[in-house]
Amino acid sequence: MTTQLRRLSMLEMNVRSLVPAGVAVAVTSPHAAPEPLWPAEASAISNAVPARQMEFAAGRMAARRALLALGRAPSAIPMDRDRSPVWPSAVVGSITHDDKSCIAIVAERDRFRALGVDVEPALPLEADVFSEICRPEELAWLRQLPFQSRGIVARRFFSAKEAIYKCQYTVSRTLIDFKALSVVFDKQGRFDARLMRDVEGFAQGSIFRGLTSNSGEQIISLCHIAEGVEFGSEFPNSVIG
Repeated sequence: MTTQLRRLSMLEMNVRSLVPAGVAVAVTSPHAAPEPLWPAEASAISNAVPARQMEFAAGRMAARRALLALGRAPSAIPMDRDRSPVWPSAVVGSITHDDKSCIAIVAERDRFRALGVDVEPALPLEADVFSEICRPEELAWLRQLPFQSRGIVARRFFSAKEAIYKCQYTVSRTLIDFKALSVVFDKQGRFDARLMRDVEGFAQGSIFRGLTSNSGEQIISLCHIAEGVEFGSEFPNSVIG
């Protein structure tokens, strides 16, 4: 097994250990030769630059492998007008990528309303972008941390909010910005995020829960909404670890 395949295999095992039962996972490389796109997919990406086409194809390959792991037949996953994946009607899913890997997670729609996954490089964010991502209360928490830790924790905020955004968008079809979510982490990387505005399907004060995990050179964030779960407004007293 090559170093790259070993790294992808370890990443896939790590993500599998983080998702709840009933969620299938697959990981691919955006640099490996991808499987051919299905016609409904290829038409959406035909004018993109080659690097974007490779990335898109790797994401669709991961998605089809995740569908197989779920026990579903592979199928086309076109891109909607808003650029989100169009999953088979009985399935929910999420795709993410960075320059090292593409991750897809899928589940049966009768068990989960929505999924969200994000992968980011485990590198500190520059201090001048903190205020674009973080709300005042989050910035206050960052200032309590040692200076050398703030950038990587800010990256965790960014990744968690990206995963939550994808999760809520599946239900709401509403664009929200980073300031629409107030996130706190516990020492194990779990997070609670309060929605600070009403969106379709979720009232202001709704709490999204998920987790972030460092996987070598990457940060993985995951969020899911189980079918039948009612959103509450209790906001636990958590701390950044």
